Amino acid sequence: MRSAALTNGAPFIPAETRSHAASRAIDVSTPRDDRRKGVSRRGRVRKQDVANMTAQLAIMTKSGVDLSSALTSLATQAERPQLADVLRDVNELVLSGNTLSEALKQHPDVFEPAYIATIAAAEASGRMAQVLEQLAAMTRNEMRLRRSIMSLLTYPVMLTAISSAVIAVLVIFVLPQFGEIFAQYDTPLPAITRVMLAVSLELKCRWWLWLPVLGGAAAGVLAWRFTEQGRHVWDRFLINGAVMRDVTRPLFIGRTCRLIGLLLQSGVPLLEALRLCKQAIGNRVYKVLLDELAESVMNGRGMEPPLAAAAIVPTSAREMIVTAERTGNLADVADMLGDYFEEEAETRMRSLVRMLEPAITVGMGAIVAIVVMSVMLPIFELSSFSH
Repeated sequence: MRSAALTNGAPFIPAETRSHAASRAIDVSTPRDDRRKGVSRRGRVRKQDVANMTAQLAIMTKSGVDLSSALTSLATQAERPQLADVLRDVNELVLSGNTLSEALKQHPDVFEPAYIATIAAAEASGRMAQVLEQLAAMTRNEMRLRRSIMSLLTYPVMLTAISSAVIAVLVIFVLPQFGEIFAQYDTPLPAITRVMLAVSLELKCRWWLWLPVLGGAAAGVLAWRFTEQGRHVWDRFLINGAVMRDVTRPLFIGRTCRLIGLLLQSGVPLLEALRLCKQAIGNRVYKVLLDELAESVMNGRGMEPPLAAAAIVPTSAREMIVTAERTGNLADVADMLGDYFEEEAETRMRSLVRMLEPAITVGMGAIVAIVVMSVMLPIFELSSFSH
């Protein structure tokens, strides 16, 4: 059985195995045991749980606790049973002679390929504690950025939902009441009132038709969104949309640079770092770019030719990446670029939300004004007629 002991805060690795560590670092293929899906029978492990576990494992590793004891302790302390099940299984695999990266590979739905490759590279270099700290920091920062974006979008979404509900109540329930009153008078109604009354009566009388039609249309759009064509169209819109690109481009560039920087600092070769980053990045436009970068690096041309033609990469980032590749300082520069562009994305998101809030308010107010006008105009005409 392979020892799980730690030496100076890093797992012990026999000398004869270190020469093969680089190849293991990039071996993130499908796990041999198909029964392990990386998901507990009780549910899916959240990314926040993985970030917290990684931070705690880094502290224990730095304190000199052996790997098996650390995994056992984390499984015992885990608040969520899903994570506890995964950690117990990883510990059993480690005790049976697998390295930590090989054990994590059996849970691909919990640990991303880039995460596993980083751990494998850390095992090879003997820098497990430092790499775990960097992994935990990167995952926590990603979760913080996601929570920040979600909190920024909460108010516009709530405002839209509440305003839409109010408008629906006015159109479906209030307008028909006034329609009955107007019908008692032999007076032609304004065009806006006739249109709004026709829409109101149609929705109220034939809701059984329009509700499934709208629901089916929404379900169809969502289903198309998850097709291969729908994903390509949506990803291109996110990156090239007139408003969205100011936020999404720095967001994806920031995450890509941060991940490449971490992989390079952990000892993963540049070519494999690009390939692993492609697996971790969800947007297909950036996947194509990473493919082009990997091919250019493999052919000895470096990253400059694809970057020079990539409009989705900011000019400043292109220049710094190319210069850092030439000087051999790409790992540190990529990490710094990741910090900068993620902060830039958050700042631009705040500015976009500040613009959206008044736009939504004005738009919903205009719709409410049309509904009110369709009621008030006939009342004014009836009042003038009575006088």
